[in-house]
Amino acid sequence: PEGPLCYLPFGALFSKTVVMTPSGTTHTLLLSETRDRGTGILALGNPDYEGASKGAQAIYYRGRTLEPLPATKEEVERIGTTRLLGSDATEAGLAKALKDATRWRAVHFACHGLVNVERPMLSMLALSRSREDDGFLTALQILHMDIPTDLAVLSACETARGKNVKGEGIVGLTRAFMFAGAPRVICSLWKVHDEATQALMLKFYELWNPKQGAGIPAAAALQQAQAFVRSQDKWKHPYYWAAWVLWGLP
Repeated sequence: PEGPLCYLPFGALFSKTVVMTPSGTTHTLLLSETRDRGTGILALGNPDYEGASKGAQAIYYRGRTLEPLPATKEEVERIGTTRLLGSDATEAGLAKALKDATRWRAVHFACHGLVNVERPMLSMLALSRSREDDGFLTALQILHMDIPTDLAVLSACETARGKNVKGEGIVGLTRAFMFAGAPRVICSLWKVHDEATQALMLKFYELWNPKQGAGIPAAAALQQAQAFVRSQDKWKHPYYWAAWVLWGLP
């Protein structure tokens, strides 16, 4: 997609599976890389947002405070084989945990996402603060990380957004994770509903990475997870399920 089409929820328009790629060059590079299948799911969620300085809030939160996300605790507990929760959901904790596997099946973030369209490299995932770091995992930092995983899931608001660059699509968190080692990224186009998101994510992993047997491809699993959420009367409206898109390889 090009221009405004990058923000179109194609999954709400077509009955087929839909995957988006930033450019032909990026797609070719992703296909040419040789990878072994990853194992285990590293999941991070329910960060502790207490204590962020006013300066940090002005820079990253644009003056807003971030509400706790207690529902993400269950999401992480049910999805992850390695879990970083609460005060452990830090940048340092993530960097250390990433080294526990040669390659992960998925790295899953259930937290707040904050997008900076003017300065896309300052788009960030809000984690817990620690003595070692400020808790702001920016796209610029992710670009310089090694995140060996089959899939990155950004279970947060507006993580598919960024700066629209002609010929290259959206520059922001999604592109940063691809550079860091994820050939496919699931992310969101708008502010998402907590409960519906949890249901969608749990169904996705149940289909894509079942505890027994082989799962179905990520694109098909996402489509079926969206259909599952849509089948619930209270979540029929596309607001609850259509925000989620898959960039990269199907």
